[in-house]
Amino acid sequence: MTTLAVTFYDVVVWLHISAVVVAFGVTFGYGAYIALAARKHPRSIPAVLEAQTMINRTMVTIGGLLILVTGIYLAADRWDFADFFVGWGIIAIIVLLGLVHGFFVPNDRRALEAAKHDIEAAGDGPVTFGKRFQRASMAGARVGPIAGLIVIVTIYVMTAKPFL
Repeated sequence: MTTLAVTFYDVVVWLHISAVVVAFGVTFGYGAYIALAARKHPRSIPAVLEAQTMINRTMVTIGGLLILVTGIYLAADRWDFADFFVGWGIIAIIVLLGLVHGFFVPNDRRALEAAKHDIEAAGDGPVTFGKRFQRASMAGARVGPIAGLIVIVTIYVMTAKPFL
């Protein structure tokens, strides 16, 4: 007879990994959402930006905090805080949460204000986004891949545990 041996540590690992998927999975699509909306349905840009901000403030923030708390538990239970991958993980999640609240949310707010202004200025005619929206959009397009790279590299560091 086979017995199921699931420990609390195993459940926390599952919760930690699930939080990464929930918090950051959707963010990899943000650029595509904005690009498609701007090209095919420019009047929908405010709704897309509002959804992005809501996701960042809820799913990314709560998921990020859960990643941090479960990661600290996992490190305290079985690892050493001096291990490279533990330090990397803690720094990565703090940097990512800092980017979300220090850059992405304010930048999206600026893009939203600019998009609403440009849509209102267009009246019933075709929407052309001005320099304010373009600047905010380009800033997000530059910083977004950096955040994505941090997530991807961190997944590698967590799984491969280099320098251990």
